Amino acid sequence: MRTPDWWDWNSWIDPDDRKPVGRNEEHLIRWGLTAAVCLFLASFQPPDRVCLALGTYLLLAAMTAAMVAGRRGELPWGPHITRWDEAAASAALGLLAWIVSAVFPAFKAAGG
Repeated sequence: MRTPDWWDWNSWIDPDDRKPVGRNEEHLIRWGLTAAVCLFLASFQPPDRVCLALGTYLLLAAMTAAMVAGRRGELPWGPHITRWDEAAASAALGLLAWIVSAVFPAFKAAGG
């Protein structure tokens, strides 16, 4: 099995060494790693602020992905997943984390 060249995302290979990773898989892998890094960084916060920090990091990641997409000239509605889609997914997950952080103290105060 060959090891992937970390600097060449388009030539990533699957574990069975059969075919390179497609464009959609490339973006999903990158977005998954981004979300994992955001969760890792948020885990250093106190327990009552983890969701708020996670939402903040994900929204920063969304802005970064949008800036990179704009800089590279990617079209928002492409035939495959683009960095715009990564930005939208990060923003949606970040806003969801903020909503959870706003609702969670209500559950805590209610004795739940």
